[in-house]
Amino acid sequence: MTGEAAVARCLVRAPREDAALRLFCFHHAGGSASFYGPWPSRVVPGVDVLPVQLPGRESRLRERRFQDAGTAAGALADELAPWLDRPYAVYGHSMGALLAFAVVAARMRAGGRAPLAVFVGAYAAPHLTPPLPPADLYGDADLARLLVDVGGLHPQFLGRADWLRALLPVVRDDLRICASHREAGLPDPAEEGQRLPLDIRAFAGADDALVDAGAVHAWERYGRAFRLTTVPGGHFFPREAPEPFFEELNRSLTGLLAEARRAPV
Repeated sequence: MTGEAAVARCLVRAPREDAALRLFCFHHAGGSASFYGPWPSRVVPGVDVLPVQLPGRESRLRERRFQDAGTAAGALADELAPWLDRPYAVYGHSMGALLAFAVVAARMRAGGRAPLAVFVGAYAAPHLTPPLPPADLYGDADLARLLVDVGGLHPQFLGRADWLRALLPVVRDDLRICASHREAGLPDPAEEGQRLPLDIRAFAGADDALVDAGAVHAWERYGRAFRLTTVPGGHFFPREAPEPFFEELNRSLTGLLAEARRAPV
């Protein structure tokens, strides 16, 4: 797909035609594509960072939000399909890890090209209890405080009822996505033969109070190759301690670039 062809609604911009490797990035619950704003200047040259924007936020504010992982993954896989025709990888942070993997699984079921790697960060493997609470477990004040405690919300929001009224419905729908992981059409981790032929590379924050490294390590059961790296920082380590994280990520991306340049387009 070249020139001025239509861009998937979920992408904030068109992919670069000259990039050797596309990196599709899926954001956390309550977040948005802007989480990945600093990434293009931090990753190695040759990698096209492509943040995926879910509906109901930022440029897609007026669009109806997803409420379950299966619907979200199917829609995103269809939208992104034209752009998954050349070497690519995916990165998902927190809830984004679930969606990134579900999108890849949906594309592979449809006969689509597999990514060179699936990067997952700060999220328990799908067969485990989601690290985030059910959507309606907490009232607004308690849910906002939880988000502040894990670093997903600035404390100044606690004093702004108008901001919380706009944000918390988005968070609650994203929590519904997390809770619907069993309906996302993912492989059964109890069946070794269902493991996808994927290279899964996981990141855990050493000080993550929400998701421990053991829960992240359980992603090992979903791919044929797996590596876990624990990096400094809490749940949002790419933002809290970016240098060690990007050092590790770029080490992986450099290897993928060499692979991508050898791969048929």
